[in-house]
Amino acid sequence: MSNLIIAIDGPSASGKSTVSRKVAERLGYIHVDSGAIYRALTWQIINDGLTGASPEAIVRHLSSVSMRFSVENLVVLFTINDVDPGTAIRSLPVQEQVSAVAAIPEVRGWVGEHLRSLTPLGNLVVEGRDIGTVVFPEAALKFYLDADPEERARRRYREQQDFAGGKTNPDEVRRALLRRDAYDQLRSTAPLAMAPGACRIETTHLSIEDVVTQILSIIRSSPGYRLPKAIEQDGFRPLVYHISRVFFLCYLWIFHRYETHGLKHVPREGGCILVSNHASYLDPIAVCCNIWNRHVYFLARDTLFKQSRFMEWWAVAVGTLPIDRTKGDIRALKGAIRLVRQGNMIFIFPEGTRTRDGRLQPVKAGIGFLIEKAGVPVIPAYVRGTFEAFPRDARRIKHCKITTYFGKPVTPADCSVFKGDPERHQKIADLVMSRIAALDPANSSL
Repeated sequence: MSNLIIAIDGPSASGKSTVSRKVAERLGYIHVDSGAIYRALTWQIINDGLTGASPEAIVRHLSSVSMRFSVENLVVLFTINDVDPGTAIRSLPVQEQVSAVAAIPEVRGWVGEHLRSLTPLGNLVVEGRDIGTVVFPEAALKFYLDADPEERARRRYREQQDFAGGKTNPDEVRRALLRRDAYDQLRSTAPLAMAPGACRIETTHLSIEDVVTQILSIIRSSPGYRLPKAIEQDGFRPLVYHISRVFFLCYLWIFHRYETHGLKHVPREGGCILVSNHASYLDPIAVCCNIWNRHVYFLARDTLFKQSRFMEWWAVAVGTLPIDRTKGDIRALKGAIRLVRQGNMIFIFPEGTRTRDGRLQPVKAGIGFLIEKAGVPVIPAYVRGTFEAFPRDARRIKHCKITTYFGKPVTPADCSVFKGDPERHQKIADLVMSRIAALDPANSSL
């Protein structure tokens, strides 16, 4: 099955970048900013002394420009001639030149080829000006965002203020934006236009969240939309999972007066990692069995698969991925990362093993590595009562009340503050454990 593409087009400052990024994050798709490629190429041309050069000279120069792509936190990143231009691609000089560069037919073909080369990476949300009309006319769903020119000028001015340290002239920004509109709409090659079949959304008086909600509603209601199933191993049985979940849920209700709080924090879709304290064998069912709207996959120690033939069959049937805790199991970690990047939820115990005294245990950096590489929200949970009901080495289960608390997600942005820190994986792991600890009613006002 080929990867899905969602195209989001529109003029400058119509909200494409923020909206498309949030839509991709909610769906667990990879975000691609096509405009960044045009701006990076323009930045390179300026740096190479070709400002104001003829189209012929720029076309000849394309053979000396190379781009390398990577995916981090579900976002396509790139270098141009082995350099990361960073925020420089959004400077005013680049903004003033990029329309002229982008109007050159050979440049548009060059960028289009690079965009199409990204399709093997996974499901994409691609933003631009000709994505639905030229680059991906076969896109599964197409959207066109627009807004009043004055409102778009105000948005672009606020953006430029951030990059220019408050030294930007609002009239100059407005004139540059209107010039860009004229270039985009009047160029002979791939002019800015709404693709046939695209859904137009007027964003002037809408918040970002309003627009995102509209787009996601349309996507979810489309005939071809399906939530992804990333585990394709032999023996996986979703029906077994759902039957098991209902059975365990009834058991918890009857024998442990089971309750959950904060389920609103668990996303209905999109890649995410669910993490919890680990006090008992009852923890997995206490955390997961009341999540009705999606399948939760598990990362569990490989010895679980060796206890009996039935346990091996059942573990695979409900979607459990084995991990060897005696060594750094890179294969298992890559499988978990692939799982969440395809839009699924996986459940992990950061502590690795059950506590012996009911207290939270120190967490290792491995979970921080997984979280950074996955680049998806992390949902903390705290389970109360399982240690009293069935602690380590106990021979029978006591009828104690069990309650699970879910907290606000730890976002990729929360983790990005540690970027470049050699101890970042441990700090991310510690951050996640602190969020879990904060959910304990003994430590909060819940």
